[in-house]
Amino acid sequence: MKLLCPSPELFSEKIKKNLKFKLKCNFLKMNNREFNNKCHDYDVILLRFNNVLKYKKNTKIKYILCPTTGTEHIDNKFFQDKKIQVLTLKNKINFLNNIRSTIEFTVYLLLLSIRNINHKFNLKKYMPKILFQEEIYNKNIGIIGYGRIGKKICNILKSFDAKIKVYEINKFNKSRKYKFVSLKNILKTCRVILIHIPLNDKNQNFLNSKKLKLINKGTIIINTSRGDILDEKFLFSLVKKNKISYFTDVISKKTLNNQPKLINKLQKQNNFYYSNHIAGLTKESVEKTDLFIYKNFLKKINLNK
Repeated sequence: MKLLCPSPELFSEKIKKNLKFKLKCNFLKMNNREFNNKCHDYDVILLRFNNVLKYKKNTKIKYILCPTTGTEHIDNKFFQDKKIQVLTLKNKINFLNNIRSTIEFTVYLLLLSIRNINHKFNLKKYMPKILFQEEIYNKNIGIIGYGRIGKKICNILKSFDAKIKVYEINKFNKSRKYKFVSLKNILKTCRVILIHIPLNDKNQNFLNSKKLKLINKGTIIINTSRGDILDEKFLFSLVKKNKISYFTDVISKKTLNNQPKLINKLQKQNNFYYSNHIAGLTKESVEKTDLFIYKNFLKKINLNK
């Protein structure tokens, strides 16, 4: 079998070394157009979220290996094709409990935003603004989504003695440890709002313009989920007017493709920060997720044999 990986820099040396023993591998950095022109001549595709994989009826692809929880970069038709097996981390709850990179990155964005720090600041020029920094202690912080990441973020913020409010639609996920409130309560009362819900059909544009209008001026929104969770067009208009701060690891593909100039312009404002979808990319997490997908792939090909 032949394997194609269009972004080898995003994978651990371990998975690349192991795959080379099993398959004829082509680890070649290429843009999305080049990738989609070549990928359908390969049996196995190894990719992360930075490459969009488009479906083709007469494809030779048999396996898609993708060590991510999100799958919006893979054409849905691949999941419907019974001849193709797509291996991802979606719903692998027990395994994902040991993956901490996004949790730590969320705390980084929280500290970066609440400390009011511009990454490009000159220390001497920045010093007069030092009194504009704030603490997590005693702040009203809202968590949208009490799942795998939301639970751990709550525990971390509890150690900071923050006033934590949680919105969770699944009643079986709720805990007595924290105050569970309505979404409206969080949007109207919290100084900082953290988004930790998965992207699916129900959550597409979950925070629409009507809900975002409830947010008070000066609120900080932190997003390490997906850009499609909220109405980015309306949100960016609030950021542009300095009504809120938005610190995010994720922006939707649609916005990235259609409004690159706007994003570049917002990056110059202190109330906006975009980290380019790197929250899950630590050495430890990449190695763990790569090997998990690799071992599952071995099981699949052995079963097929």
